[in-house]
Amino acid sequence: EVVTLSGDVTESDLKQRRELRVGVGDGHDGNGTAAHVAFMDQPPVRAAIHGRILVLDGIEKAERNVLPTLNNLLENREMNLEDGRFIISPK
Repeated sequence: EVVTLSGDVTESDLKQRRELRVGVGDGHDGNGTAAHVAFMDQPPVRAAIHGRILVLDGIEKAERNVLPTLNNLLENREMNLEDGRFIISPK
């Protein structure tokens, strides 16, 4: 997994992003489709969950407010996710 960091990267870019998903549902919108909000895991979360390597490109460009999020995941192996899950080391 790869993350390209810049001054525009936010905590949500490192954890989860909310996306509006449209699919066949119970017709809340009147035409047989329903929309719902889904949390999509971002590369650091996917790397942690699946045991993959995470490449941090441009870490020197990251804003100071996102560094604690990365540090907590990399050093403590913990991350609180927006959908209510909590990543923690299995040890």
